[in-house]
Amino acid sequence: MSDEVRDFHFDVNIKGTWNCTKAILPSMIKQNYGRIVIMSSVTGPMVADEGETAYATTKAALWGFTKALAREVAKFNITVNAICPGYILTPMALDIARQSNPENPEAVIEGIAKGVPLGRLGTIEEVGEVAAFLASNESTYLTGTQIVIDGGSTLPETVSVGV
Repeated sequence: MSDEVRDFHFDVNIKGTWNCTKAILPSMIKQNYGRIVIMSSVTGPMVADEGETAYATTKAALWGFTKALAREVAKFNITVNAICPGYILTPMALDIARQSNPENPEAVIEGIAKGVPLGRLGTIEEVGEVAAFLASNESTYLTGTQIVIDGGSTLPETVSVGV
């Protein structure tokens, strides 16, 4: 893996999250209220495939960031939680499918879906619903936690995607 790829993932996932949080925290502390929702992943802290070292490292780091920050800002009535998506039908997932099988990217998506216990990829809207819950007053006693939204794909001890 190149330093450029590593730096890209570190800059976007770690530094980007750090900087956005740093920018909004003073206002939240002043209000003595806030909800921070971090976008992590199951990749890194729970699972990983070959070629994902930089990405997985940064997403695992966000779990630590979530826990540490939650502890630091709880006294200001600020909660910090992470969403950990698995296979979600995003433009990135579609791009990976196109790269894997330019002639039939749908077959790649179907193969992934076969490896997910719920039999499909999640939707962007489903991830958004989790984010809305974590950002709402319905989650006031949740902080420093990670919510996995993966259709059960991390449940099996072993799995071959699409088998």
